Amino acid sequence: KAVVSTQSTGETHEKFVKALKSVRLKQKAGKSAFVENKRTMIDLMSNGHTPSHIFYTKEFLLEELPDISEKTTVVQLYPGQMTRMTDLIASQGLIGVFERPTGFPIAKRIPLILWVGKIRHPGNAGGIIRTAAGASCTSIIFSPHSVNIWNPAVLRASAGAHYMIPTYEDKPLEEVLSSLPDSWQVCLVHSEWSCERKTPNFPTFPYHQVDFTRPTLMVLGGETLGVTVRVIAALEGSQRPVVNAFIPISKPLDSLSTSTAASILIYEMARQYAPILESEGKDQLSAVEIVNTHQQLGTASSDQEVSEIVPELEKLFPPQQ
Repeated sequence: KAVVSTQSTGETHEKFVKALKSVRLKQKAGKSAFVENKRTMIDLMSNGHTPSHIFYTKEFLLEELPDISEKTTVVQLYPGQMTRMTDLIASQGLIGVFERPTGFPIAKRIPLILWVGKIRHPGNAGGIIRTAAGASCTSIIFSPHSVNIWNPAVLRASAGAHYMIPTYEDKPLEEVLSSLPDSWQVCLVHSEWSCERKTPNFPTFPYHQVDFTRPTLMVLGGETLGVTVRVIAALEGSQRPVVNAFIPISKPLDSLSTSTAASILIYEMARQYAPILESEGKDQLSAVEIVNTHQQLGTASSDQEVSEIVPELEKLFPPQQ
């Protein structure tokens, strides 16, 4: 492994500055991700993701990591230098810089796409990504004006789940609806109060009574505004059948956090869809549906690649460029 020490001045300090500039340029260009959690770094490295840089303060931190590739630049920092590189008040003294994912396994994913509107809190965004990855959803899409999903705080909250599920940002709901296959239903998730007052024309059900045995686009609002007028207009203008889904809760509360609501709905669909995935041949059919959906959403790179994915169930989706 290539080790650069900055515990002195002169040439070694110049190497630190050069490494830092390289990392920042990649981050600005949307090519890298800062991982500041040791457990997440271990998981990513154990699953074949090689960091381009590792910054650390104490030698023992490196000993707890898997074998470090010779391609990785390893830079030792003073605590003060580490503070300059992180927004954490109490850093673990370890940062890994990883390339953003270029593909994802697809076998036995449930046909559920989440579109989330104007999520601002990094913890909520990371929690939703982590839950969607844990339930093997198809993908998750964040609207414009949401938090930067590659923010280190979002990465910490997701525990590295960005590398397990295709995750996109800055996609308006209108664009997603226009690209969605006709076989997919739309489920709008908001409070019972909101269902009655904002979207009374859509049929309304408690979440556990919604039929989630069909491929589904699940639409959730943000923390502050919830389901906005623009979202409702997009759904009404799409001419697609839409159902309201709400989670019954005790008064005087009228809603749950977006990440909590998403978790409940995601796992309800996973529960209903599990027998279908387990039935003979359905895992491959699910993959075909997913590939077709990614094609129409513009997230598959070529017909040749798609033709390889379907029969083998081992190929990877490249993310949206």
